[in-house]
Amino acid sequence: MTTLTLELPKPNINLTNVKVFYNQRGQASEVLLSYEVFQQIATLLQALGNDQAYFWTKAWQERILQAEADVQAGRVKQATLTTIETALEWLDE
Repeated sequence: MTTLTLELPKPNINLTNVKVFYNQRGQASEVLLSYEVFQQIATLLQALGNDQAYFWTKAWQERILQAEADVQAGRVKQATLTTIETALEWLDE
């Protein structure tokens, strides 16, 4: 099994002075933050790179949450080399 290690800068982003403005529907529409906070966020995003950006999309985060819920609810199956055919059949259901 290969382990992937991703070294990211440790963000020290203080969001206490960040202001979020909401529209009439209650959705965030604008954000006001200092240039320093913007630079810290930009540095973090650059470290993630384009090949990691998909992970932070709303759709991918929803999939992660669903997978975590499935694990918590016991909707998982453990596969070993001897049961791989059973696992593949389960995936086709």
